[in-house]
Amino acid sequence: MNTQKQIYQIFQDDSNKIKIQSLNILQPQKDTNHVQRRQQQRAINKIMIQIALLYGRKQYNKGAVIYTLSDRILEKTPYYKFGNTLRGLRVVCRHGLPNPQILTAYWHNKTINRVRG
Repeated sequence: MNTQKQIYQIFQDDSNKIKIQSLNILQPQKDTNHVQRRQQQRAINKIMIQIALLYGRKQYNKGAVIYTLSDRILEKTPYYKFGNTLRGLRVVCRHGLPNPQILTAYWHNKTINRVRG
């Protein structure tokens, strides 16, 4: 079974997923498909974004809420064995939980390169 399916199955059994009431994608007027296009280019799916929102380290920067997944955080979750797949995922939102408005999602290279052994 591939990694994406395994992550999906674990997420279906995750009791924390109820903390996200609705996942809204904020669409700027100039580029209405920005988030979807970036997700596709960066191989980031909706489940991965939800995992980052639930377990990621929360930071505030210039009015945005940023969630980042690292090895240290993933160790304490059911997704610990998918550290190589999820490490470094960063989701930028206008508002946090329970109704986040997603601005973008990307891979943070410094976090990816900081592997814990």
